[in-house]
Amino acid sequence: MKRSKLHSILTAIIDIIWAGLLWLVCSLPVVTLGPASAALYYAVVKCIRHERGSLTKSFFSAFRQNFRLSLPMWLMYLALLGIGYFNGNLLRSFGLGEGLPPLLLGNIFFLPLLLTLPWVFPVISRFDNSFGGTLRFTAALAVKNLGKSLLLALELAAALVIVWLLPQIAPLLPGVFALLQSLTIEPVLRIYTAELHTPDGDDWFNEE
Repeated sequence: MKRSKLHSILTAIIDIIWAGLLWLVCSLPVVTLGPASAALYYAVVKCIRHERGSLTKSFFSAFRQNFRLSLPMWLMYLALLGIGYFNGNLLRSFGLGEGLPPLLLGNIFFLPLLLTLPWVFPVISRFDNSFGGTLRFTAALAVKNLGKSLLLALELAAALVIVWLLPQIAPLLPGVFALLQSLTIEPVLRIYTAELHTPDGDDWFNEE
């Protein structure tokens, strides 16, 4: 039986909230935020945008499959953020950068890496590659699509500000954020997946 448009919309909203809750639970140790982010993006694009498969099953399947790469990748970014915060506080102790947040001040030299953050876990969720190969490919995407990278970074910053100001709506944001970012990311990734085909022909990632 064909679902009504209202039913489809309500189902999508529930799925977005559920995906966000899955992400929050799997990100609680902080160190697992990377695998959870790759799983969230994969599940949102496959199950909500393309209505393929079970959201919960797809999320945990992607979480397990991408864990070995996304965990060290996230730990690297986390270390860089920590170094940036430390450097920012150090510079402020010398009277430099008054009025600027320590993280912003300390990470000015890490902007190229920070611009890759919105791309890296979607890339991990879609392609099999080595740690170095993923970094190189992600960096190339970020540079080649600089305008989109800036937009994605601004969306990420906006999401963090919203969570800071309205923490009570935090469970709603991860799924919405992944869906919003996929609108920018998917047309780019589709260029590289156009020649990829699954054995069962379920090539949802090549669909508009």
